[in-house]
Amino acid sequence: MRKIAYTLAICCSAALVSCGTGDENAANEMQEETRPNPGAEDAAGMTNPNTPGKQAGEGEMGGEGVDATMTDSRIGGSEMMPTQKIVENVFSNNDLSVLSGALRQAGLVDALNATGPYTLFAPQNEAFEALPEGVLEDLMQDKNKKRLTEILNNHVVAGKLAAAELTDGAMLKTLGGVQLTVTKKGNDVMVNGAKVVQADAASQNGVIHIIEKVLVTEK
Repeated sequence: MRKIAYTLAICCSAALVSCGTGDENAANEMQEETRPNPGAEDAAGMTNPNTPGKQAGEGEMGGEGVDATMTDSRIGGSEMMPTQKIVENVFSNNDLSVLSGALRQAGLVDALNATGPYTLFAPQNEAFEALPEGVLEDLMQDKNKKRLTEILNNHVVAGKLAAAELTDGAMLKTLGGVQLTVTKKGNDVMVNGAKVVQADAASQNGVIHIIEKVLVTEK
């Protein structure tokens, strides 16, 4: 009997060693449950911390820090829209940045912000750059503000004239008192010889036609 009891005791001890205690088993199970998923570690490693991130709403209209009312191309606006006034649309167009500066220098911003309506024949940047050397620089000086104002006023006509209304041979009187002549060559509309390169930019207080030349610079 002693031998039998001794043998049973040895077997029980071996079984306990191989199985572990209840507490040890519970701890082992918890370790298995809390061990990170190897696939998750790999997925996390795919994110490059040096790659610029984008927060929700960042860079979109309506996101924090974005002002939908900004129209000056220097501070975020870049699109001409019919809900904006003529001056706002000029300032929003990067191809009209020289005209924007000229309107400020001449003090015509408030005038073109009025109810109107007006039709603006807006010279693109290349039109100003094509002027004889030194002409634009001279016009932008304070002493020549009156002459600059006269020239810019000769790009504005009272009333809203769509491209379809710019008929061949039509005479348009500008706010500066000069007559502009409309001519058509095929599908091209010309105003005093300046081709309209973009027509019918609708604005809240009128319309803009972008032209390739500065009008009436001689005096």
